[in-house]
Amino acid sequence: MSDEAADMVVKVRQERRRVFEETGAWFAAVIWESAITGPMPFPAVHRAQLAHPNQMAKQPDRTIQVLPHAEWAAARVSPAFVGFSCARETSPELIALDTVANCVIPEGQDVMASYVQAFDTLRSASLTPRERRAAFIRQTMDSVTPESEEP
Repeated sequence: MSDEAADMVVKVRQERRRVFEETGAWFAAVIWESAITGPMPFPAVHRAQLAHPNQMAKQPDRTIQVLPHAEWAAARVSPAFVGFSCARETSPELIALDTVANCVIPEGQDVMASYVQAFDTLRSASLTPRERRAAFIRQTMDSVTPESEEP
């Protein structure tokens, strides 16, 4: 991916984040444990990225769950996706799949239904109590050291 494309992806994600923070829109995420525990080049950046979901989850209308490694079958029910809804409903009106070069928006009610079912599967297999999720992410943050990261 070119530097320009990477910058654009970051800008889109920052804008998405800004909209959620400013509008108070309902937000739910399931993050696979691998995305949390995987090494990164810079410990400070890794810790900051781990702190963000914990901060978000403390706000109203925010749900962050962690899908444990052991739930690998659930992790494979679909590729990573984002669901959007402009209403106060939890069912998304739009699904977006981020790819290397662009964002794909699948269409059709049956396709939407399959992503809603996938999200329900992921949520059901994830750590549910807020304390467990927060403790898991906090423990991971505490274990991030220069020695544990990639060179």
